Amino acid sequence: MRNLIKSLMVGLLLVLLVACGGGGGSAGTTTGSSGTSATAAAAAAAAAATAAVTASATPKLTLELTDSAGTVLSINSVTSGGTFFVKATVVDAAGAAVPNVLVSLTTDNTIGTLSSSAALTDATGIARVQISPTSLTAANAAQLTAQATVSAKPLTASLNYQTSAANVVIGAVSANPSSISALQSTAVSASVNVNGIAAKAGQVSVTFSASCGTFSPATVATSSTGVVNSTYQSTSACSGAVSVTASAPGATPSVGSITVAAAQAANILFTSATPSSLVVSSATGVKISTVKFQVVDGGGTGMAGQSVTISLDAQSSAAGVTFNVGGATTAANQTVSTDGSGFASVIIQTGTLPTPVVVKGAISATMVAFSSGIVVTSGKASQNNSSISATKLNIEGLELDGIQTTLTMRASDRQGNPIPAGTAVTFVASHGTIQGACLTDANSGCSVTYTSSGQRPTSGLVRILAYMDGEESFVDANGNNVWDTGEAFYDMGVAFRDDNNNGVSDVGEQTYPGGQSGSVSCASNAFSFPSVTNTCDGTWSSSIRVRQSMMIGLASSTPAITLVGVRTLSGFTVDVASSKNAAVGMPTGSVVAATITTKGATCTLKSVTPSVAPNQVTNSSFQIVLDGAADCITVSVVVTLTTPAPASTTSKAFTF
Repeated sequence: MRNLIKSLMVGLLLVLLVACGGGGGSAGTTTGSSGTSATAAAAAAAAAATAAVTASATPKLTLELTDSAGTVLSINSVTSGGTFFVKATVVDAAGAAVPNVLVSLTTDNTIGTLSSSAALTDATGIARVQISPTSLTAANAAQLTAQATVSAKPLTASLNYQTSAANVVIGAVSANPSSISALQSTAVSASVNVNGIAAKAGQVSVTFSASCGTFSPATVATSSTGVVNSTYQSTSACSGAVSVTASAPGATPSVGSITVAAAQAANILFTSATPSSLVVSSATGVKISTVKFQVVDGGGTGMAGQSVTISLDAQSSAAGVTFNVGGATTAANQTVSTDGSGFASVIIQTGTLPTPVVVKGAISATMVAFSSGIVVTSGKASQNNSSISATKLNIEGLELDGIQTTLTMRASDRQGNPIPAGTAVTFVASHGTIQGACLTDANSGCSVTYTSSGQRPTSGLVRILAYMDGEESFVDANGNNVWDTGEAFYDMGVAFRDDNNNGVSDVGEQTYPGGQSGSVSCASNAFSFPSVTNTCDGTWSSSIRVRQSMMIGLASSTPAITLVGVRTLSGFTVDVASSKNAAVGMPTGSVVAATITTKGATCTLKSVTPSVAPNQVTNSSFQIVLDGAADCITVSVVVTLTTPAPASTTSKAFTF
């Protein structure tokens, strides 16, 4: 460098000498314009020389790509699977290597990946950073840029490079063991080469798939030896030769095979009966049910295409239960193939008798399942199996509006089983207000509310009638649960509401026709289940109005308390009734109490029995029990009665 500077200076001096002495003129004499031109040329040459010296004094940063041996690439091509470096060289103004210079490198990281974004130059002024294609399989191109600072002067260099795809080869897929049974697993592996060399750890991701079954994990990165390992898991649906495939981007998939022995049924299960509650064939209601069994493998998964034999137990068949196959009934065993989820289904149909139903499903002599919870009931309300009740048979409703009691109608079939939930019951009343209908619950009962209102009966007695559709009761002599000619039955006529409570149907009393009627005398109880005189037909009927009738008492708010019999040392008895109707008792739940009011008396009150008015329509008696002292025959005893809310208290003194 110094020699170069000297040469430039000598050249400059020569130029100056020529400019001063050239041209053939006398020394020190100019020759016009030509002398001026020579001077200008000399100045320009001097300026160029100065610029050259200045340029040669600037530090430099250069970039090159090398292979793993350090040889500079003639073509900037980086191949996947190979080892390549970015070589950055830094020299000062004098061309000397500059160590410990921070060189920063950048590139499009979607195309090329640098092992580091910065490096320091070594003693030779060189910094090296490994570069590799970001994609193992994609060919692309990008620019690489380096930056550094030397003597406060920023330096920049760049080069263009391209990437090329590697040759990825997946070796044979092998399984160990290669033959398994359904639901079992086996280890699967394959080797991977990149450009003829075993892939590096994590260099290639391989995805495993199977024609039947699964892999875990499904995608695996190569190990340090270029091998990928996964586990194949077969399912109950797998059998025979199962193809397993290893694939990776840019590589030809490798296919292997695993032999899987077909799964065997591990269990059969009863799963459902829809619905499970049925009625006999002669009743109104649901008479068929779909019964399902499921065949499962050892993992609990349903198995398709399994043959299931389904049969009815002897008791169910004896009660008339059959299979319904395409609309035809049969008691023969059914052979059913399971569907894609492992289910085998049959339809059963009820017969004439109520019975628990047991259905058996079998796939072998030892692998069986039995249904549970299926029942057939008679289903239709029977007259003799019905009843009516009230929470309060007597309410303080003779003078008060809005006093309530709850009425409940209950009915069962002739076997005492519940009738179908949702059966409608109608209620009517001679006076007051009653909810018109309700639907039976699962326990065959339904309830409505009666409320005192409107015109009151002079007797203080309200007649309630409840009815529903049902059948006449009969004596099943042969046990087939069907009425047969000659069997005794309880004939019912047209229902009516006995408003005057005399036990017979009078002109003007409301009737409620339904079912068959005739002109035969009726022997039914007119008070509990009334029939209009001579409206029975002498023939058993499965369609009548099952009915029940009852009275509700409307009591006044004040009682009539009267002595019954004679008073003794041990006490006395009083009769308590509604002050307006002697035959009607006081409201259910009224409290009766007594107090000895004579001062200084030695007699004491032991009890009032009962102390609460019973749940009945008619009047009732109460015992005032004394301790038997000598003055118990003469002391004054005050008897009080307090009605339920709204409370009203009435007292009466008894003095002898």
